[in-house]
Amino acid sequence: MGIVILPFLIGAFTIVVIAMINSVRLLNLETIGLIEIGFGLMISLALFGAIIISYLIEGKIWKLSPFFRVPIFAVFIPFVIHLVTKDIETLRFDYISNLLLVSIAITGILAIAFNYILFKLIEYFNIEKYY
Repeated sequence: MGIVILPFLIGAFTIVVIAMINSVRLLNLETIGLIEIGFGLMISLALFGAIIISYLIEGKIWKLSPFFRVPIFAVFIPFVIHLVTKDIETLRFDYISNLLLVSIAITGILAIAFNYILFKLIEYFNIEKYY
């Protein structure tokens, strides 16, 4: 299973590092500010909340599922949307692209604590675990 998970997580980690570097660059250029960082945090928390709700709806969790679900929904999909919207010359799409970039960077930081919180919530709600 490590053969599948490791490249997947390395790809997600690479995207998060790229997002962090670009977010710091945008912050230094004053393209984004505290409002955009706040929106990025809200987007990240909303994505994590949606992931937790999906587990509650399913009522069961495969032990390695967060290592696939979190990168797909919180890193890869927003990064693809960022890549698509960053070159559209409309100001709103550029703003959305920057918000998604900040969200990916924040997701990388929050993902460290997410597994601990997720498994505590799973125990609290008595969700069945598969190994």
